[in-house]
Amino acid sequence: MVGTGLPEERATSTPKRKAEHLRINLEEDVSAKGVTTGFENFRFVPRALPQIDLSQVSTQTELFGRTLGAPVFISCMTGGVAEAQAINIQLAQTAQHFRLAVGLGSGRVLLEHPEVLPTFDIRPYAPDCLIFGNLGAIQLNKGVTVDQCRGLIDLLRADALVLHLNALQEALQPEGDTEFAGLLEKIEQLCRQIDVPVIAKEVGWGIAPDDVRALIDAGVAAVDVAGAGGTSWSEVERHRMNGAVRGRAAAAFADWGLPTAEAVRLARRAAPDATIFASGGIRSGMDVAKALALGANMVGSAGPFLRAAAQGGRVSYQLAEEYIDVLRTTMFCVGADTVEAFRRNPRITPPASRGVDISISQLDFDTPTTDFVDITDTVASAVDASGIRNGFAQIYSQHTTAAIRINENEPLLMADFKRLLDRLSPGDGAYDHDQLELRVGIGPDEPRNGQAHCQHLLLSSSESVPVIDGRLSLGRWQRIFLVELDAPRRRQVTVEVVGI
Repeated sequence: MVGTGLPEERATSTPKRKAEHLRINLEEDVSAKGVTTGFENFRFVPRALPQIDLSQVSTQTELFGRTLGAPVFISCMTGGVAEAQAINIQLAQTAQHFRLAVGLGSGRVLLEHPEVLPTFDIRPYAPDCLIFGNLGAIQLNKGVTVDQCRGLIDLLRADALVLHLNALQEALQPEGDTEFAGLLEKIEQLCRQIDVPVIAKEVGWGIAPDDVRALIDAGVAAVDVAGAGGTSWSEVERHRMNGAVRGRAAAAFADWGLPTAEAVRLARRAAPDATIFASGGIRSGMDVAKALALGANMVGSAGPFLRAAAQGGRVSYQLAEEYIDVLRTTMFCVGADTVEAFRRNPRITPPASRGVDISISQLDFDTPTTDFVDITDTVASAVDASGIRNGFAQIYSQHTTAAIRINENEPLLMADFKRLLDRLSPGDGAYDHDQLELRVGIGPDEPRNGQAHCQHLLLSSSESVPVIDGRLSLGRWQRIFLVELDAPRRRQVTVEVVGI
C-alpha cells in the first residue's frame, strides 16, 4: 500500500492517537455540554385506531440497491489498534444478525500502516451487510489519491466510502490537519471517479443546509448530518491535552454545533430528494423513530454500540433488537406499515416554543403556448420538503403574463376556460400596449402581448392553500395551475410555506 506522503512523526502517531480516542470514549464523560440533540422537544401524535396489524409492520428498507432489516446503521467508530479488533468483530456480528449497515473507523491509519488490516477486516463476520469504509475528507487535501481510496475500499471489501468532516477536531488537535481550502472540489473529483457511493458526514457538530446542498451538488450519494448532542470530539480532544490554556480552549466548544433534530429537518428542506443520514446522540429506538419522522432515510448510532460491544456480543445484540422493536412499535402506533409510509406521514409534533417557520422555494417551469400547466405535485413536494406541518402555502407567479389559479383538471373544462378568457380579452382586440412605436425604452424583441397582460388582470398572481399535517389541504378535485397566457418560455414560481 502506497503511503500518504505525511511526515513520519505525524504518521507514526496515528495508532497511538486511535488508542487514546478509544480509551477516552469508553472511560471518560465526553458527551456534549449545554446542547442536546433536540429530539426531546418532539412527540408523536398516536393513532388510537392505527387500522393495521402489528404483524403487518415491516422495518425493512433499501439503501444503495440492498435490502436492510431496518433503517439503522452502526456508525463509524474504531480500528487500527489491537483493542479495536474485538469490538469491530462484535459490531459486525450484530449487524449481520439484524441485516444492518455498519461503518468502520478512519482508514487513514490503514493507509499508513497496512499491517493493522486485521483490526478493520470485518467482512468475514458480516458477509451480507453494507460496510462503510471511512476516511477523513481532509486527507484528500493532504495527498491521498483516488487510487488510494479505491485501494482502501478493496482492502476492506466495503460497499461505500464515508468522508468525515471534522474541522473543529482538527483545529484542536496538536497534530491536526487544517488545510480545508478547496476541499469541496476534491470531494467532487473523488465522487466522479470512484465506483462506490460516497457519503459525507460530520463527526458530531452537524452539517448546515447550505453545506448539505453543496455536497449533494458535488455528487455525494448521501449526507450524514451527525449533529450535536452526543459525543463531543472537542471534549475527547480536551482529555488528550496537557496544557491548561489549550484545555480551556477545547472546553469552550462543549456546546458547539447544530442539534441533530434540527440538522435533519434543515437538511431535508435543503435537499428534498437527497439521501439523508441522521447520527449524533442517537441513544434509543425512539430517537431513531423521531429522526426518520423528521426526514432521515437512515439513522446511525455510535457511542451506545461502542459501549455495548465492549461488554460483549449479547449486549450489542440486545441494543440493536431494542432499537428495532421500539421503531416497529412506533410505526404501528401511528398507522404506518412500512418505513416509507412512516416517513411520509410521521404524525410528529414540533416543539411548542419553536415559533413560526418560513420556507421559500423557487420553482422553474417550461410552459407551452397559452395553456393551464398543472403544478400541484411539484408544489406539494416543496411543501413536504419544508418540514412545516401546519400553516399555509403561498404560490406566487413572478410574471405579468402567467397566472396562478386553482380549479379542476378536466380537459373539456380547460377548453371552456380558454374560450372564456378569449371572449373577455380576444386575440384580435385593439391593445395600446401593442403599439410599440408609441412606447419608450423598449427593446427590439419586445412582444405584442397586450392580450396576455389583460387576461392576467382577470386572474391572479398567487393562491394561498392551507397546510395541514404537512400536506396541501386541497379539495378532492382541486389542482394548482400555472396559466401561461403568452408564449412558451421559462417561468418562475415562488412557494412560501409559513407555519410550525
